[in-house]
Amino acid sequence: MNKRMMRFPGGKAKAVTLSYDDCIEEDQDLIHRMEKYKMKGTFNLIPGWFAKEGTTYPEGETYRLVTTSQAKEMYIHPLVEVANHGNEHKYMTSLTTAEMAEDTILCRKALEELFERNVRGMAYPYGWFNEELADVLRMCGITYCRTVENTRQFELPENWLMWNPTCHHDDEMLMDLTDEFIRMDSVEHPRLLYVWGHTFEFERNHNWDRMDAFMEKISGREDIWYATNGEIYDYVKAYESLEFSADGKRIYNPTKIPVWMEIDGTCYEVRDELVLA
Repeated sequence: MNKRMMRFPGGKAKAVTLSYDDCIEEDQDLIHRMEKYKMKGTFNLIPGWFAKEGTTYPEGETYRLVTTSQAKEMYIHPLVEVANHGNEHKYMTSLTTAEMAEDTILCRKALEELFERNVRGMAYPYGWFNEELADVLRMCGITYCRTVENTRQFELPENWLMWNPTCHHDDEMLMDLTDEFIRMDSVEHPRLLYVWGHTFEFERNHNWDRMDAFMEKISGREDIWYATNGEIYDYVKAYESLEFSADGKRIYNPTKIPVWMEIDGTCYEVRDELVLA
């Protein structure tokens, strides 16, 4: 064989994911759009900021935090992954190592108790991060963490704890990048379009139509896998866990996740073991 490349489920070479922060009431409006366009996303929540039950906001307020009951109703959804955004959304790199770890673990525990699922993903509060914090997150069981450093590229991360997105939804290049991504054909390396933001920004900037246009353009395409951040992480790690015979013709998958690969132009699914002729 001459060339072997990872492919996403179904042999697809491209994937799209969304990431939204801060546990805002407007997240529900985005989830409704995700239902309409059959897209998936990750919501990075701050349990220490959940509003008290019965909280009301003045007319025109766009930053409306969800209550615990609202969070449970909104985010337990097949298109949604819940992730960590710090228990109190602190400036993490200004803290001691112990304080970094405490805030991360408190957030994990609160979200895992509320949603009854493991929480291994995260987005850096305020976008502040460094190597020390990444090491702390790793020790706290965080497997990936999103930055706010937009690349305007479609690469998978080399370091999952410093996962740079493609762009914010208000990036002036969003639609051009989307068109470029759609046009990509005969893709050699797998490609990812990763869009992030905060849903209160849509109300504040009066531009929900921007997200509607983006989702209408990118959704429903047979050559794209629509996934949460965590699903992409788990899939790539499953692919990297494949075990090969010395001649490369016997491929064993020790995970529970079926993975796809393209070998010399032909796609194969590896559920348990694949033996090539």
